Amino acid sequence: MLIKKHEITIRPMEDEMYDYELLAKWLTDQKVLEFYEGRDNLFAVERIIETYKPSIQRDEGVIPCIFYYQDTAIGYLQYFALNDLSETDRQLYCLDRTENVYGIDLFIGETDYWNRGIGTKILSVVINYLFEEVQAKKIVIDPHVDNLRAIRCYEKCGFVKVKLLPAHELHEGKYSDCWLMAIAAKKSLHLS
Repeated sequence: MLIKKHEITIRPMEDEMYDYELLAKWLTDQKVLEFYEGRDNLFAVERIIETYKPSIQRDEGVIPCIFYYQDTAIGYLQYFALNDLSETDRQLYCLDRTENVYGIDLFIGETDYWNRGIGTKILSVVINYLFEEVQAKKIVIDPHVDNLRAIRCYEKCGFVKVKLLPAHELHEGKYSDCWLMAIAAKKSLHLS
């Protein structure tokens, strides 16, 4: 997968030190970690390699990507099919069926690019790709309830809150509530 649309480029993460060092830079930044992984959960390069290499080699079904804005690497995203969810997880995520349902995670690691509408542009490109090229029927995401900036971005792109997921994710030593948000396939989103 390689997506180029306007000022956005998204490419698969590669088994190269450059990509691992980018993630290590972002996942040791306290501002980023406040919202993604937790400030008590630093990722040194060795941990990045151990964690992300299996996905890069496509061993886990997760597709890790690096995204760029105006040719500058600014963040990470991953998407994954939810085909093999257990019955319990299908109920948790309010899914009768999981065929062609995808989950996504993303963050902008370069904090100078926060609050500029770039996340909305990137997410719109990813949504279009998953619906048009991958033939997704639904996409889900589960932000922490207190990550208001991310939730606003997701809502701008058409995601709606489906269900509160109490104590869903361990974050900074405690289990945090998350919103299950979803968007169903319909028409494509367009960048403004």
